Amino acid sequence: MTRDEIVAAIRENADAIKGKGVSKLAILGLRANEDYRPDNDIDVLVEVEPETSFSLLNLIDVEQIIEHATGLQTQATVRHSISPRFVESIAGDILEVF
Repeated sequence: MTRDEIVAAIRENADAIKGKGVSKLAILGLRANEDYRPDNDIDVLVEVEPETSFSLLNLIDVEQIIEHATGLQTQATVRHSISPRFVESIAGDILEVF
């Protein structure tokens, strides 16, 4: 599955993902650019609305929605749980989806 196909599949499921409390989603790492192997998973970075009750179960639901849509294993991380310095270091490898 190409990067554009992954982005399209995620966008088609944006309402379901947003329904879990996600306000923004980006692909990061190898799948954000064209430097990946077919067996690479999808790493996503999500932002959550501040007033939303968001748990680990919600994060797992988001991963499952994306896995079902793409057929690829997915690992999601909440943006506020990683250091700003790390976000800066990977800024070139982040592709905003919504």
